[in-house]
Amino acid sequence: MTIHAILTVDLNGSVSTAARARFYEVLKNHHYVKHKLTTLWTVQFTPSTTPASAERIAREHVALAARTAGITDYEALLMQGTQPAAEWKGARSSSTLLTGALRSY
Repeated sequence: MTIHAILTVDLNGSVSTAARARFYEVLKNHHYVKHKLTTLWTVQFTPSTTPASAERIAREHVALAARTAGITDYEALLMQGTQPAAEWKGARSSSTLLTGALRSY
C-alpha cells in the first residue's frame, strides 16, 4: 500500500531567504512537492514503506534540510494516509481540483 503524507513545517525566527531556499531544495531533492499553501508539502512513499519508517524518513529529511540551511528552530507536522490529499483553488463561481501534485518516493 502506498503511503501518502502531508508535511507542514514552520521555520521559526529570522530565516533568511537563502536559508529558506536551501531548506526547500533539500526537500525537493527527496521528492517532496511544495504547494502554494505557504508551508505545505506532500510526498509519497513506496508500498513497502511502513507508517513508522515513513515518519522516520520524513523526520530525517526535515532535519537534513534544516541542517543544510543552518536552521535550528522549526516545528513540523506529518499526517499519513492511504489516499492522496485533494487540493483546489476557489474561484467566484467554481473550484478546480489540482491534479498531478504527488510523486513517488
